[in-house]
Amino acid sequence: MIRASVLLVVGVAVASCGDDRPSVPEDAAEVDAASPDALDAALIDAAIDTPIDAAIDAPIDAPPTVFPAFRNPVAQDDLALARAASARLGVGPTVSCDRCHALTRATFDRWLSETRTADACLTTLRPTSPDVTRAILECFRPGVGQPYEPGRLGIYTTAAGLAWFTTAFDDAWGAQAETARAAWLTDVEMPRSGGTLLTQADFDVVAEWFARGLPHLDQMLNDVPPPTGCTPDVQPAVAAHVAAMRTEGWRARNLDSGVLMHGCAGAVTARDCLASYPAAETAPRAAGWDSAFPAARLRLLYDYSYRSSFWTRSSADGRFVAHGGGAAGRSTVIDLTGPRQIPANASYDPGFFPDNSGFVIQGGSRPWCRQSLLTSAPAQITFTEPECSSVSVVGLYQHLGAVAGGDYWAVAGQFVSDNGFGEPSANFGATARLELTPMVWNGTSYVARPEVVMTTPYEGDTIISPSAKLLLSRTAFAGAQSGFTMRRLDATLSGASYTVSTPEIARYCVQGGKPAFSYDERWLVYHHWVRADEWSWMGYPSADDPAFQALITQGTANIFLLDLTTGATRRITAMNPGQAALFPHFRSDGWIYFIVKDDAGGERVVASDAALVLE
Repeated sequence: MIRASVLLVVGVAVASCGDDRPSVPEDAAEVDAASPDALDAALIDAAIDTPIDAAIDAPIDAPPTVFPAFRNPVAQDDLALARAASARLGVGPTVSCDRCHALTRATFDRWLSETRTADACLTTLRPTSPDVTRAILECFRPGVGQPYEPGRLGIYTTAAGLAWFTTAFDDAWGAQAETARAAWLTDVEMPRSGGTLLTQADFDVVAEWFARGLPHLDQMLNDVPPPTGCTPDVQPAVAAHVAAMRTEGWRARNLDSGVLMHGCAGAVTARDCLASYPAAETAPRAAGWDSAFPAARLRLLYDYSYRSSFWTRSSADGRFVAHGGGAAGRSTVIDLTGPRQIPANASYDPGFFPDNSGFVIQGGSRPWCRQSLLTSAPAQITFTEPECSSVSVVGLYQHLGAVAGGDYWAVAGQFVSDNGFGEPSANFGATARLELTPMVWNGTSYVARPEVVMTTPYEGDTIISPSAKLLLSRTAFAGAQSGFTMRRLDATLSGASYTVSTPEIARYCVQGGKPAFSYDERWLVYHHWVRADEWSWMGYPSADDPAFQALITQGTANIFLLDLTTGATRRITAMNPGQAALFPHFRSDGWIYFIVKDDAGGERVVASDAALVLE
């Protein structure tokens, strides 16, 4: 009898140590997981004792796929392993995951938790049929037909393009494997934004460190404490800027250039727009939404049945609404004039230029496109159209602006993903930085100028104002957000590149998700999840009030408006328990768009004229 050779790799946790390792995949389910030595021996014995002759009994036309090693054992001691793995992920001088993520204790703890969740999906590392393999891969989606989510893989995102997952897609999808694998890599492969992908040897080291529970993590990070707190500060430069934007901002410029706003036919004022859409009070699930600010109007623009992914953004004219997820594509652009859904072959993070000329959705093959593509009524967007081009230097979580008569700008940097299921943390570290990319439209494509990189300790999720003259970031305080920091963007073109300075001009001590500027740059809009300590200012008699407790236990988020000149905030929605108003942003004329996720009623696009009422 011929015997099989011994496999070097047996599972995600085979070489792990201690009680903190991930759960053991199904390959080793019959072995006592508390005994690493017994586990190793049993798996090796199983491999040696498996006769090749056994394969003869299998159907000759359906031999099981031979899977390569998921990871190979690493024999380094804990300290050497920690140094090697952390360096490969970007701790120290090498730029890797740290381009987008703050490599703090909180970030690594989250990745470890996500990795252990991923282990539950990896029921076996040697699937015996395509059905089993497909079930493993589908476990990394939030739902049937939805994009794969990096948060469901943890550190295994760095292995998404390596041999095991490549074989898995071949086994699961056969002739369709190449197409399926391309979507997978677009959705989850890390690091992004031009970072060098991990080799199998790199992944072996990183996965081993996570399997052991990240020993010596604190020693590797040497975190510098974040600021002690937030002190409100609005400098005179803010009022001067807002005054200038009344005539020089994109709201005024788009009005002067005749940009036609969606839903404004026959409207005398901006507040008269969208009158053909039903008011919120006409829908049972929207009852009471306007009670936080009765003077403002809420209009229900569009309902959809699929689950959107990450943030939503809209065109300056308010006609097009885009986000990740969709019924027929990995992303969707909603044309409200139809209305109709346009499937888009991209992942998430849409953005629109403030002059209504172009857009981007990250994950497309050439994701930077002219808006004329959308107005041509395409059946779908492939991002191979002639209106599209590639600007590969711009990272994820980007935000867009434009200088009137000058360059387009994009800002990216460290971010915390906001999937719409709770207040995002603010795990930005001392080495946080932002990346500014100026670009020009040369008549056929967008072309980037040299990127400008700046260090912004403890700041992340940075946005740029429509005029490209302001930057605003969420600021960290011991892992929680302490406020928004606003900086003026002073950029001077010298030859082909810019010299940039970013003096701080304001600090707003509020908490919320990634915000957005109004086109006249007076307002900031953001969403915020109800917290247990907010019962009093929300008007409840106690923290134990049943109505307030329903907001907390079921999860509820509202939209807030902030006046940049004073720092004053106002809640403009009163969502019911289990409803989340999320990802607000402005269109050019001052209307605010946002989406509502409702556990009992799907999702919808909603508009508010609250800023117009207050101006």
